[in-house]
Amino acid sequence: MINAVQTIPLLNLSLSFIPVIIVLIVLWNWKLKFKNSVYAVLRMLIQLMLIGYFLAYIFEADNSLIVLVVLAVMLFSSSVIALRTINITGSVLYLVSLLNHVTKRLSIN
Repeated sequence: MINAVQTIPLLNLSLSFIPVIIVLIVLWNWKLKFKNSVYAVLRMLIQLMLIGYFLAYIFEADNSLIVLVVLAVMLFSSSVIALRTINITGSVLYLVSLLNHVTKRLSIN
């Protein structure tokens, strides 16, 4: 297995932003939430860069506990994100959503 981190050249990264720029121009012309969209794109770029470094560390680690903790955080995060779309509040919903995600993952295997 090759243990090298592949870097993305700046030109390739800038080419991937062409569709994003087109959408931002359309949002600006339609007088929609342009600033929120720019903030979301910048936040997405920072998150992707951080998770790239984090995943490189995880793949190099030979510790199953680290992988299990990361999976637990991912499952909990997806539960919280899924519950943001509904207007019902309560801590029991987080547990139900987490169990739902866990059972879906187990049924795939």
